[in-house]
Amino acid sequence: MTDNHAFLILAADIPSASIPERLKSESADVRHLVIENFGIDDARRLKEMASERAFSGGDHDFVLCVRSLTSEAQNAILKLFEDPPADTVFHLIVPSASILLPTLRSRLLATDTGRPVECKYADDFCRGGYKERLEWIADKAKKDPQALVDLVRELGQEERLKSWPIEAKRALSLALRYVYNRGASKKMLLEELALSLPVES
Repeated sequence: MTDNHAFLILAADIPSASIPERLKSESADVRHLVIENFGIDDARRLKEMASERAFSGGDHDFVLCVRSLTSEAQNAILKLFEDPPADTVFHLIVPSASILLPTLRSRLLATDTGRPVECKYADDFCRGGYKERLEWIADKAKKDPQALVDLVRELGQEERLKSWPIEAKRALSLALRYVYNRGASKKMLLEELALSLPVES
C-alpha cells in the first residue's frame, strides 16, 4: 500500500493522464468513473464502492475523471479522501485544480500535470469588450450553458490571474465556488465576472 491514498492529476481524460499504465484500463481492482459533473449521488456511490474489498488483496484503485464537481459533492468526499478504507487509493483527474475547493485540494497529492487544458473560450472572452462579453453570456446561457462552466474553468488557470485587479479575482473566486452547483445562476455569476475583468489587448 502506498503512503498516499488520494492523488490529483490535471488532464483532459484518462489516456492523457500521467498515471501508471495499469490504471488506464479497468480490472477487478481498478475502477474507472468518468463523470461530466460529479454530484452528491456520485459521491454516495463512490463511498459505497470504496467500502468493497479488492479481489487481489492488494490496492483497490479508483480512477475518477470528472469535468466539474459540485461543492456539495466535494464536501461529501472530504472524509473519504482523508481517511479511506484500508488499501484504497483514489486518482482524481480534473482539467484544472481551480475547480476544487481548498479543503478537498489539501487532501490530494498533486502529481504530474499532464497536457495543458485547451482554452476554447477564454482568450476571445478576455479580448472582447464588455458589451460583447455580455452578449456572449446571454447567448450561451440559452443555447449552451456548459460553455459558461468551461469558461470559468479556463479563466481559473493560474497563469491568467497574475495581472488581474482584486475585483476580478474576487469575481472569479465566486464563480469558481458556485458555478458547478445545481440551481446557481451561471448567467449572473458570469455577468459579474465579465464586468470585472480587464479587457486584454
